[in-house]
Amino acid sequence: MSGEVFALDIGTRTIVGLVLCKSGREFSIKDYEVLEHETRAMYDGQVHDVELVADGVRRLKESLESRLGYELKKAAVAAAGRTLATIETRAEKRLSPYREVDGDDIRSLTVEALEKAIEAVSGKSAKEGFLEYHCVGYSVVRWYLEGEPIENLVGQKGRSAAVDIVATFLPRSVVEGLISVLKRCGLELESITLEPIAASSIAVPPSMRKLNIALVDIGAGTSDIAISKDGSIFAYGMVPTAGDEITEKICEAFLLDFQEGERVKRQLLNSTFVEFTDVLGIERRVETRQVMEAIKDAVWDLSAQIAGKILELNGKPPAAVICIGGGSLLPGLQEAIAANLEIPKERVGVKNLKSINFIKGGGADLSGPFAITPVGIGVNAIEGTTLSFLRVWVNGEMVHVLGKDEPTVFQVLMQAGYPSSRILGLPGPALTFELNGKLKVVPGKLGVPAAIRVDGRAAGLDDRVKDGARIEIEEAKPGAPGRARIKDFIKDEDRIFIFVNGRKIPVEPRVFINGKSAGYDDEIPPDSSVEIRKPDLIVNDIFNIIDFDLEGFRGYLDIKVNGMPATLTTALENGDSVELSWKNIHG
Repeated sequence: MSGEVFALDIGTRTIVGLVLCKSGREFSIKDYEVLEHETRAMYDGQVHDVELVADGVRRLKESLESRLGYELKKAAVAAAGRTLATIETRAEKRLSPYREVDGDDIRSLTVEALEKAIEAVSGKSAKEGFLEYHCVGYSVVRWYLEGEPIENLVGQKGRSAAVDIVATFLPRSVVEGLISVLKRCGLELESITLEPIAASSIAVPPSMRKLNIALVDIGAGTSDIAISKDGSIFAYGMVPTAGDEITEKICEAFLLDFQEGERVKRQLLNSTFVEFTDVLGIERRVETRQVMEAIKDAVWDLSAQIAGKILELNGKPPAAVICIGGGSLLPGLQEAIAANLEIPKERVGVKNLKSINFIKGGGADLSGPFAITPVGIGVNAIEGTTLSFLRVWVNGEMVHVLGKDEPTVFQVLMQAGYPSSRILGLPGPALTFELNGKLKVVPGKLGVPAAIRVDGRAAGLDDRVKDGARIEIEEAKPGAPGRARIKDFIKDEDRIFIFVNGRKIPVEPRVFINGKSAGYDDEIPPDSSVEIRKPDLIVNDIFNIIDFDLEGFRGYLDIKVNGMPATLTTALENGDSVELSWKNIHG
């Protein structure tokens, strides 16, 4: 990013635009403009009337340009944290116990988990869901092998594997709405980030980022919450109550229109008395404590909702709560949040721009907690810690990809709605059957992975993709089903060996498929019952196995088994020695 950036924070009530520069380790605000929406064109951080919002941005941009003396061509923006959806999900798959887990197995599991997450968010199929949502990031919580947690699956063997992931999604309509506004104002998108990330980048110093901290942005329409732990934000949330509810209580108690009620609310922090004119035209002067008494229940309700959402997201009270946004200045709110979380009141504080020593410039109307997010947007843009927004073509269809880095081919295909079966190829179905009462599984052949080219060159799934890249994919092919023949399962212990006149003779077992006699070259059908029986042998059976001249004999056949006299019906067992000879009848 360049050393100067135009940052835009388009909020529910106001638009803040500022030009931020970096010099050494410090950032300075070159100029800024704050403009209130004339009508409700924004709801809960999403653009609802593109033309009205664009008109406001255009007026703000032109005002800045007139003072700066040059045209602003690009803008850095942020998507509201309240529009994010964070989902935790698990995917499982059966494995061949004879093969090591490899990178393709890991990818397949990851895709399946993400597909389940996008289906949960959108209520639609994964392919349709990815048309409506960007996956802005995901992280693996835990891998499992045969139901037990494991650090690394690669190289392991087992019958099943699973993964737990946390994935965060942003509606594409939010991003497209912001881009539409910029286009109407003659602005290009320089970068896009998420409001909680922008705010936390300057509100939470590096020394605190390992702590479990709740960042609460209390605006006009909603209170947005981001929870940090171990150096990153791991959960987002929102409560649909914020500053406007407090203003409405003031209006109700003192018969004021909304604008007058808003003005009174802003005076509560620094005034002993407030003056106003009610809807009947009567001018009044009342003590601030009277107004505070009128809104006491509403303030407590707001704090209870914020605390409840923090506990829901975090599972326990955080180490500290940092409040930003215009609504955070409401008297008594910090103490009420602390009480609801049951933490010391000193652990809930308000962060304003004046307290951040590496940000210089600004003015009286850009020094409070509401300035944190717009300045954070600019800092993120200059530092290059924003989300990348790429347009990539997959088999001729354009795919928008939003993420923290240049995506891999695999990530682009995933965002385009390709399931793992079309990328990696499903293995063929296994052959299952019973062998002597025990289950046997013959794995199918591995699938043939997709053939991929990026900008005309052969590419792998881990190759990085740049903006404007064209990906061609020849989809994966499934593997052949598992197959086996009877002879594949005959072992030495299934045979018996006898000795005939000193010669070792193997005797093959008898085989049956579903109770019917079968040959060794027969293919085993799926879900069949195969039986391999050791042969039941008598002396007479020997003559079907070996060549023995029974013609032209003179006398009688002398049979001995293990040196003892025997007959043609004497049973034989493994290792028996049979001696056959002709004896003269007259002996």
